[in-house]
Amino acid sequence: MTFRIAVCDDEQIICTTLYNKLKKISEIKLVKFEIDCFNSGEELCCEMKSTNYDLLFLDIELPEMNGVAVGKYIRESLNNELIQIAYISSKQEYAMKLFEMRPINFLVKPLSDDKIAKIIDKFLLLNRVDTELFEFKSGHSFYKVPFADILYFGSNGRKIKIVTQSTEYEFYDSLDTIYKEIKNKKFLFVHKSFIVNFRYITKYQYEQIIMSNNKIIPISQSRRKAIRSIFLKTKEAELL
Repeated sequence: MTFRIAVCDDEQIICTTLYNKLKKISEIKLVKFEIDCFNSGEELCCEMKSTNYDLLFLDIELPEMNGVAVGKYIRESLNNELIQIAYISSKQEYAMKLFEMRPINFLVKPLSDDKIAKIIDKFLLLNRVDTELFEFKSGHSFYKVPFADILYFGSNGRKIKIVTQSTEYEFYDSLDTIYKEIKNKKFLFVHKSFIVNFRYITKYQYEQIIMSNNKIIPISQSRRKAIRSIFLKTKEAELL
């Protein structure tokens, strides 16, 4: 399988360094990477109208259209939730301000070989998970939906609704049973009526969360402390 990677940084030396490091990693891991380099956010955004990338290394401090604006364009204008974004900066304090763009990680210059390798390891792991399917029966038909496409599960009595990026399904089951199957796949049981996919949370608040489709989902009072703890540990782990 071939993965397409984009590197966007106004410093050509960073682009060249990342390109060479990624090529070396691809040889070690026997994974094929096609790598394109860009020196401006505008150039990258123009290319992304016709090219799909799997992973993006994106500098925050780009001139004119900076990395935050590029991230918003990707998530909101292109409605692309699948590309993984690894931000690059010379300033550590940006890290937690980028949650809305749901980055895979955050690199601080000068670039560390170990940190780049960890991002690639995580990217490859996520892509293996993305091939896993949630299977269920609705009526007389059987369905298989990629876990990576599911935003959340909602329940109304015994009826379960699956909301994905493109459609919705309904079937009969219980959220307790479903959670036993998916709890190790970055889903959070935030309310007795909702299980959400962590990767599609765009905003977290103590009493509620907002999903990438703008759905507001409450967090049960009894689960708020536990969810906050899980949330903070997960974000900290992603940024290590």
